Amino acid sequence: MNNFVIATNSDGRVQAFYVDEAKNVAHTWQIEAGNKLVWSQAEVLFGVAGGSREPLNGAVRVAATTDLRGQIQVVALTEAGEYFTCYQTGGVWNGWFKIEQQQ
Repeated sequence: MNNFVIATNSDGRVQAFYVDEAKNVAHTWQIEAGNKLVWSQAEVLFGVAGGSREPLNGAVRVAATTDLRGQIQVVALTEAGEYFTCYQTGGVWNGWFKIEQQQ
């Protein structure tokens, strides 16, 4: 496990994100808010709505934050030097979107 970060869902459950051994962004989450001992099985993070519905391959770093609406946003850097974001809307993960940097 590499580059471990956490963020909190709008319902108070904590989610942990990291780069796994296969260089995918993975996550695990509390099953119920406030219960620090019971967590989900780890899963590779990908979206079910919008964006890429595939795991992000070649990840080297990950960061996560909770926005003002309580939705988690995850940003990852790949080996190719590209940045991608995956975010929640209404508790559903939107897939990976490449971040286009303007000059």
